[in-house]
Amino acid sequence: MEKHYYTIKIAAELCGMHEQSLRMYERRGLIAPQRSPGNIRRFSDEDVEQIRFIKRLVDDLGVNLAGVEVILHMRRQMVDLQHELAALRAMTGDT
Repeated sequence: MEKHYYTIKIAAELCGMHEQSLRMYERRGLIAPQRSPGNIRRFSDEDVEQIRFIKRLVDDLGVNLAGVEVILHMRRQMVDLQHELAALRAMTGDT
């Protein structure tokens, strides 16, 4: 499957946000778009989904950015633990 990449302008439009918000999210470590050789931000489909998730937390649930950081950190830990558990199950033959 081919990956799609978007400029900050297109990513902001896809998410219904301002480009400055995406820059702030990057400074806070909430998103980490790739960079082109010319140092242009390249947002993947996964980045856009992450931005939309953050936007839902802030707009729909009223979570502040510090809370978003905590939620994203916990989410990453949960995914890592799920992968670790799947690997352990694969080693022992459990399903």
